Amino acid sequence: MLVQRAALILRLAAVFFFSTGVALLVRPDLGVTILGLNPTLGMNPTLGTSSTAASSQLLWSLRALGLSFFIPALLAPLVAAFVGERGLRQSAAGMAFICLGIGFWSLMAPGALAVGKIVVSVMGFALSASFFYVLRGRRRNR
Repeated sequence: MLVQRAALILRLAAVFFFSTGVALLVRPDLGVTILGLNPTLGMNPTLGTSSTAASSQLLWSLRALGLSFFIPALLAPLVAAFVGERGLRQSAAGMAFICLGIGFWSLMAPGALAVGKIVVSVMGFALSASFFYVLRGRRRNR
């Protein structure tokens, strides 16, 4: 039972990471709006750029973040399909802390408290809690 639950949660996390990665690659400006970030972060006021447009540095960093989300999106289903119980437990432990960090750092991101920031944080905390739940059932399912 532990193996099936861990594999299911890993696949759900992969869907979350893949959809977030695609969204950040295609529309990083939407990510700025959803997370409530300061769109002028890193802009040079002497160049006369618009204060409402997001800086190219911020958009580039969000695209790079989107690319980095493809790593767990690719590896999580592979781990779920081909690794034994011990490997599933170890990856679930790693993903639990990664998702906990995503939830925490999304909430602490600079800028106004926006609905999107809360949704991303809740999703990270929910995935983390589900991974911890899977790990908690390890002794019970032997």
